[in-house]
Amino acid sequence: MRAVQDVGTMGADSRDFTLDISERFFHLTTESLRLHSNSTKCYQTLENLVNSRVPGIEKIDDEDAENLKRHLVAVPTGGSIQIHLEITETSAKNLERIKELLETRLETNISVGDALSALLFNYIVEQRAARVISKLQLDEFDQPRETGPFKGSRH
Repeated sequence: MRAVQDVGTMGADSRDFTLDISERFFHLTTESLRLHSNSTKCYQTLENLVNSRVPGIEKIDDEDAENLKRHLVAVPTGGSIQIHLEITETSAKNLERIKELLETRLETNISVGDALSALLFNYIVEQRAARVISKLQLDEFDQPRETGPFKGSRH
């Protein structure tokens, strides 16, 4: 993966990157965008998603290190698909902070692209967990039970 600052389009408060990513990483970005667009009920960009997620950097630090290691092996960062990303200067600094936190947590050096991958992975995990919780609440309160002593009844 290469991260290139494109000075020609860089605004005073933003930073442009060109990233060469793997196909799996690309799928991670598109799935993240789909979930974020559905969640906000508005078409989203990768830049919007990153900028909305980076302020919560402490959430990544709480992530299980082994799961993140497995994620980074399963979803390699570098590849032949080129994407362009413009994020705020603050988010770029926070992304660098995520990188540092993950390097400490994983006890290895990682790239900013790896940090971005972990950020998107964390977002998808949160979205899926919220969906499961919502589904469980629906099943518990709104749907007839299929098993147990209250089978077929509503609470």
